Amino acid sequence: MRAKHNLTLGLVIVSTVLGLGLFLRLPVLRQHTRDLVEVFRTYATFRSLQLELCVYPPTEEAADIAKSAPKLVPKILHQVILQEARNSSFAKYESARRSCLSAHPDWEYMLWTDHNATSFVSANYPSVLPHYERYAQTIQRTNILRYLLLHHYGGVYLDVDITCRVPVDTLLHMPFVTPGAHPAGINNAFILARPQHPFLQETISRIPSRDIPWPLPYVENMLTTGCMFITNSWMEYTRKGRDLEWQDKVFVLADQHRSLESHMLRGETTTPLFKHGGASSWHSWDAELIVFVGAHGRMIGLVVAVLLAVSAGVVASLSSQRTAGRLRRRKSAQDEEKSFVKSH
Repeated sequence: MRAKHNLTLGLVIVSTVLGLGLFLRLPVLRQHTRDLVEVFRTYATFRSLQLELCVYPPTEEAADIAKSAPKLVPKILHQVILQEARNSSFAKYESARRSCLSAHPDWEYMLWTDHNATSFVSANYPSVLPHYERYAQTIQRTNILRYLLLHHYGGVYLDVDITCRVPVDTLLHMPFVTPGAHPAGINNAFILARPQHPFLQETISRIPSRDIPWPLPYVENMLTTGCMFITNSWMEYTRKGRDLEWQDKVFVLADQHRSLESHMLRGETTTPLFKHGGASSWHSWDAELIVFVGAHGRMIGLVVAVLLAVSAGVVASLSSQRTAGRLRRRKSAQDEEKSFVKSH
């Protein structure tokens, strides 16, 4: 049932985007098609992939190994708050922020704001800077910034609405860890990574080619910088089938039964590691539209089918009328020709 629901939602979104995309230049439409094909491929193959799993809580054996394993990830917590003249209040996230600071008292805390974010990108990733500054939405800059920070410094990125339940020190021997996303892919609300991880490098290299306009702000964010952007990059990285060294692998959080569900983020969620508030403060009107479509997918599908059937009927009727008109005009011309011949 859920699969049918997701397929219906996906088809409606794609139809809407492609329909509106007809008003765009053809090269951009081709790029849209490329990205949407990636999305469908992700949804179609995600469950069949042989994933590298990070089991948490760990088994006793795994916990013993982790204690003696070399630590790849530095003790740095990153969070991003970009105001950009919106005068938004982040006071409601203060308790969540303090929970993470309390859980990691010996970690360095790096808060990235309007005052230091752009200068960091300019100094360390100048080729990304034009895209970073050109993005239409603040959330797009927030997304890209987390990938750049983790690639440069390493550490742990946390969304501001994440409340830490336990310290993540036991994961510092892992090269890259992130939860799965519902219903497919990986999430970018929590990422643990070593510096210079090649997956992050490949993700960053995709930024220019995915920086294209989309008719819907929600879709634009998701496919240019957000969860689908990093998911599509990860799927490509995973499909290459390379014999990656341990330090170059990407691990997805799972429970001891090797299920991703308990760690997956879907709005407001509590996982073994943290509580995710699911604030989604960046959502615009189109996100509400997509949620509505998802909740009423069958009804909308039926209405669309009826409208298509009616349209097909109207087109067929008009075509039949035009054909009949041509036949009448042809017969009339033939009769006139016969009459003219007889009279002469």
